[in-house]
Amino acid sequence: MIVSPARIEANRRNSQLSTGPRTVEGKIKSRANSLKHGLCSSVVVAEDLALIRQRSSEFFETYKPQNEVHVWMIDQAALNSIKIDRSQRIERRVRDKIALRAELTWDDDRRFEVEVLARSLPKDPAATVIALRRTLHGCEWMITRWALLAHAADSQPSGWTDDQIKIAFDLLATPHAFREGNKPGVTLDDEGQIIEPAADSARVARSQIALLKETRDLVADLDESERSLASSDLTNEGDPELRRLRRYEATLHSRLRWCLKQVDVQSPYRCPDPLLRPNWVTDPEPIPAPEPKTADEIAFESWNPSSLQPPFELEPDEIPPAGQNPDIPQIFANRQAKRARKAEALRQTRREQVGKRRA
Repeated sequence: MIVSPARIEANRRNSQLSTGPRTVEGKIKSRANSLKHGLCSSVVVAEDLALIRQRSSEFFETYKPQNEVHVWMIDQAALNSIKIDRSQRIERRVRDKIALRAELTWDDDRRFEVEVLARSLPKDPAATVIALRRTLHGCEWMITRWALLAHAADSQPSGWTDDQIKIAFDLLATPHAFREGNKPGVTLDDEGQIIEPAADSARVARSQIALLKETRDLVADLDESERSLASSDLTNEGDPELRRLRRYEATLHSRLRWCLKQVDVQSPYRCPDPLLRPNWVTDPEPIPAPEPKTADEIAFESWNPSSLQPPFELEPDEIPPAGQNPDIPQIFANRQAKRARKAEALRQTRREQVGKRRA
């Protein structure tokens, strides 16, 4: 195909009219054009690195991972917990938005829902009509359609057209298999006998309008009650955005439980390799070195029970009666208990002194 120079020049001029965002701010905004929600995105909603490090450190100190796999599981659990917190904050904002829309745009939102529901009327008229009659705005929608049909019947000498007859059958929830050769508005009894033949089209439409007005008056109070509950943030379980958000939060909870289940906490609660610890985790307090053994403990450990000679000198109150051998293990246990009581008494004295100074 040969393109003329004039067409090429026109294309060049048109290309200058829409070149997309040029600034950095505009490009950042355009990246979110097709974004449905930012729950799973780390670009649009960036995580706080300091918060991630703090949460990971808290999880690390609580669960004490023992190997590289456990460390990775703990990091994933910490990140999922942050995402759960964020989804809960988003849910709070969504609930506030639903309550505000109930105050400001309740009728428009319900009419939009009715229009979406009415799309299925030709495919499934019975279920759709029942769903429409259950709401105030659904009854109003059907009243409007019957009013249009009544006006068409009055203004058209030949009555309803084929398309209008289909709409009437749909509004009456007549199955498709029983429409051929019949007119809308025939009333039958339980045995299939005709109770009332189809009247003129305008009369059928106005009789349906009268029935729908009675139904509308019955469900009006229910609509007002639902609006009051929604504006008070007491019921919004049917909102699609809220359901999607809760499904995402449930998935995060499942991931969190799975990660923590993989961490097998063992004893001692210390990571065997310090290099496995994340670099932002502060080192725990060092384990205090054991106190040096006393001379009595050293002597008792090297003592041979078959020997009747004690491994240390006995105190006057430890010497057994004449003709009896000394009970060395019992003497050693008594000495340890006495030493423990002295240490506790010393600590108690120090605590009392500190308490007096503070007072």
